[in-house]
Amino acid sequence: MPPATRRRTAPGSGAPAPDLRAQHKQLTRARLVSAAVDVFEEKGYDATTVDDVAVRAGAARATFYLHFSGKADIVGELADRIWADTGRKFAAFAELPDWSAASIRGWLAEYVETGEENKKALKLFAEQLPHTLRRQHAAHQQEFIRSLTRPAERWSHFTRPEAKRRAFLLINQLETLMPSWQSGRWDRERSAMLDTLTAVWRATLGADHADGS
Repeated sequence: MPPATRRRTAPGSGAPAPDLRAQHKQLTRARLVSAAVDVFEEKGYDATTVDDVAVRAGAARATFYLHFSGKADIVGELADRIWADTGRKFAAFAELPDWSAASIRGWLAEYVETGEENKKALKLFAEQLPHTLRRQHAAHQQEFIRSLTRPAERWSHFTRPEAKRRAFLLINQLETLMPSWQSGRWDRERSAMLDTLTAVWRATLGADHADGS
């Protein structure tokens, strides 16, 4: 019987060496997604072909199909990433120490900054939302509402249905605002817009009431 094979370990670490094949696969997949986002931005989703994406990524057409069945698969992957990231943001809101202007403004500033860093992907997401992503979007919005309305005691000055309605309006407000922000419309008024947005959120949340003020 041949001796059992052992996984190679990283020098001096005692830990298994990285699976280079898996790493290469992940890098290729990420490169294809990045290339697709760039080409979608330049040519539009409908006009972009699989060959366009493969060429931009420096890959063969066959390589593309090893990772994705078509353009819609890439949109789906981007949407999953965006929803996961947004879900983490709303979960982080529930972890804020209070609903003070400083806490809420800091959270909103981070939300906007992340959106600006990913504006190409978010633009594509917004364009596809009314079409292929509508059903998934509705389900994720319910998840975001549940995250935003935690902890329940902080929302106790509202009935549960009212808390959910207010959370829904706040979530939709951000979804509507971000495309305008990413287009550069509010760049010169960034600080003032964050101040106004903070005031709107505090009013909608009944923050003073929640803090016992």
